[in-house]
Amino acid sequence: AVGQLLRVYPNFAPLARLALVGAEQASRTLGAHLKRRRGEGTDFQQLREYRLGDSLRQIDWKASQRVRKLVSREYQDERNQQVMLLLDTGRRMLARDDLLSHFDHGLNAALMVAWIALRQGDAVGLLAAGGDARFVAPRRGLGTIDVLLNALFDLQAQAVATDYLDAVATLAMRQPRRCLVLLLTNARDEDAEDLLAAVRQLQRRHLVCVASLREAIVDRGLQQPVRNLDEAIHLGAMAQYIEQRQRVHAALRAHGADVLDVTCAQLPAALVSHYLAMKRAARL
Repeated sequence: AVGQLLRVYPNFAPLARLALVGAEQASRTLGAHLKRRRGEGTDFQQLREYRLGDSLRQIDWKASQRVRKLVSREYQDERNQQVMLLLDTGRRMLARDDLLSHFDHGLNAALMVAWIALRQGDAVGLLAAGGDARFVAPRRGLGTIDVLLNALFDLQAQAVATDYLDAVATLAMRQPRRCLVLLLTNARDEDAEDLLAAVRQLQRRHLVCVASLREAIVDRGLQQPVRNLDEAIHLGAMAQYIEQRQRVHAALRAHGADVLDVTCAQLPAALVSHYLAMKRAARL
């Protein structure tokens, strides 16, 4: 047999299914919670008849005078924003849930939110840091998904400590424009000082959200009955682990960062929901 090198791509089958429907329906498919907002975007879209609930500032008084009835301006979310996916490829992401590592779950979720953002007309880029490093500059258009897949197909997490400050320095050099930074990692108490310093540096220019992956086995373990001393010790260790994570998250939130404390199964919907919430609140 002749040896042959093959590219092994991330799982893009879910993206193929989502491509068959609109961005809003795709978001609901992922489980994202969409808050309807009428006429509160930032780009003018059209004039339409006034509806109950429209704000006074939406009313176009000149158009209303011409047609002798109230006419409102309708807006859409601005389509000129940038999203940067900052993916941890260090040892924290080697933890496994089911058959996949946290890194694989994070990469799949990153592709999901990238696809939604591209459908919304925004530019998406990615920086992988920690173990293997990779950078894709933000760009628009659904063809960006192919660019991401080709850039990331051989990316792997490594058993090394992630240098968050170095990742932020790299991002500062390569991404001068303000953007929404979605940092996918697994925040631990021993990383708190460096992670907090890195996030504070990012916040000088960018809007930052830390998606901190939580092992599903911990959630399941906390729900198990305690029948002996060993199980009590095990439960106490898991409770301490959760408490340490919560301290890190509280410190990040105290400095103005958004934090998503989620399992791998919850990650795609949480990322998409947060992206849409930031966009519709005009915080980007």
